[in-house]
Amino acid sequence: MAHTIYENFILENKIDNMIDTQLSVVPFFTADNTLEGSAGMKIMKHRYKATGSVRDVAMGEGNQALDDVEVDFDEFEYEVKYVQGRFPYFDEQAMQDPMLVQTGVEKMSANMVNELTSKFYAELDKATNIMNYPTGGIDFNTIVDATAEFGEDEDGLFLLINPAQKAQIRKNLKDDLKYVEGFVRTGYIGTINNVPVYTSKSVPADTAFLAKKSAVTVFTKKGSEVAQERDENIRKNTIYGRKCHLVALTDASKVVKLAKTV
Repeated sequence: MAHTIYENFILENKIDNMIDTQLSVVPFFTADNTLEGSAGMKIMKHRYKATGSVRDVAMGEGNQALDDVEVDFDEFEYEVKYVQGRFPYFDEQAMQDPMLVQTGVEKMSANMVNELTSKFYAELDKATNIMNYPTGGIDFNTIVDATAEFGEDEDGLFLLINPAQKAQIRKNLKDDLKYVEGFVRTGYIGTINNVPVYTSKSVPADTAFLAKKSAVTVFTKKGSEVAQERDENIRKNTIYGRKCHLVALTDASKVVKLAKTV
């Protein structure tokens, strides 16, 4: 077994921080429970995109062919899968170290949180609208230009950055970075052009995402569940944690990926 077993002496029990990022991604995606109770483990999803423009026209003039608004989509097949963690331990181990079970269960839970977080950012990373920001870091103009990609639909935008970018943003923006009490949440560092900014170690290096929660959807097939089994003969206990869901980028028009200029 891989557990660390302590001898019978007094020690300070300290559980290390087991979650890769303190920033929960739950507020940043759309939850969909429509898969519950439906048959099948594969679903087809359309990822829509639209092109077209408007122009000034004088008397006798009209739009040109390139102005026409055209809607297209890519079809993607997603497979719903179980995510499962397992924590085995013996009675003797639990008796020697009373923190063993608590630490093991918390680590298993943290692993499942980290799994959802990594999938969330992997889907955002599939964004088709990519803008470059200066080598000196994200500045006010970067945010304004990226926000403009959403047209008048700016409500609910947020910016997710890597912690390494935090100092650069604070230096570049100075007084333009304002702290708004209404956006208080772990990882929140301020608001730029009415867009709240959050840091997470799970955001890829030299990358940031300006998005709305409708960009990524988490489809739940079956919620979290815990099961236990025991081998009485050898006093071995096993705890399982599992959930069944699907994380997908469902609206690529609701996210802009900011990448550092190479």
